Amino acid sequence: MKSIIQKVFKYFGFKIVKNSIIDKTETFLIKKKLVSNESPVIFDVGANKGQTIRNYLSIFPGAIIHAFEPNNIEAKKIKNQYDNFKTVKINNLAVGDKKEKLKFNIRACSGHSSFKKIIPGTKWLEERNKQFNKSGGDYTRETVDVDVISIDDYTEEHNIQNIDILKIDTEGYEDKVLKGCENLLKKNKIKIIFLELIFSEVYENPLNFYDIEKILNPYGFRLFTMTNGGSLLSDIKFKTDLIYVSEEIYQKFKR
Repeated sequence: MKSIIQKVFKYFGFKIVKNSIIDKTETFLIKKKLVSNESPVIFDVGANKGQTIRNYLSIFPGAIIHAFEPNNIEAKKIKNQYDNFKTVKINNLAVGDKKEKLKFNIRACSGHSSFKKIIPGTKWLEERNKQFNKSGGDYTRETVDVDVISIDDYTEEHNIQNIDILKIDTEGYEDKVLKGCENLLKKNKIKIIFLELIFSEVYENPLNFYDIEKILNPYGFRLFTMTNGGSLLSDIKFKTDLIYVSEEIYQKFKR
C-alpha cells in the first residue's frame, strides 16, 4: 500500500519524505554525539527548576555546569539540590548583553518569567489564567530588580576559556544573551548553542530566525536541527528549540 501511494504522488509530481523534526529527548542524544569531551563545560542560561541540569548530568556525568537563574526562589531550590556537586555552580543572576540591573517579571508559572512583557488579550494568556486561577494582569505575580551579567564578562571573571554547550531559555531574551558573548563567538570559543525561539505573540516584540542568525552567521554558526512541529494556526504558543553548531563541528557532520 505504501509503495502504491508513493507511486501515485510521484505521478503527480510530489514526493513523500519523512518528517525530520525531532523531539527534545533526541536533542540531548544529538548533543552527546556532537561533544567529544567527557567533561564538557555547559552554560545553562535560564535554569528554572534545574531540569536541564539533570538532563545534562545524565548524559555527561563529568560535566562542568554553570547555571543562571534570576528568580531568587528557584535559584535557592536548585542550589539546595546541587549543593554537594562540585562541578555544578548555580548563579542567582540573569544573563544579557551587559552588566546592569533590570526589572524582571515573575509569573505564576515560573518558567514563563521574563524581562519581556506579556501581550494582553491573547488566547495563550487566557489559557494560562485558567490554569493558575488568575485574571487580568495577575499572571505576572511581581516585578523585581535583578542583577544582569554578560557571558563574556562572566567567563573572563572566572577564567573560563571555552564553552562546549550554551543553552539559552529566556522567554524572548535570547538575542541579548547572544550579544553578550560575541567576544567568545569571535574567538571560536563556543561549540554548540541550544536555544528556544517563540514565534507566537506571547511576549512583546517576539524574536524570529533573522534576529538569531544575524548574530550567529557572521561567526560561522550553522543551524543543525530543530524540535517540534506546529504552526501559528494550531498552537497558542508556537515555539521550537534550535541547535546551532560552530563551523568546526558542522564540517565534521555535514552531508
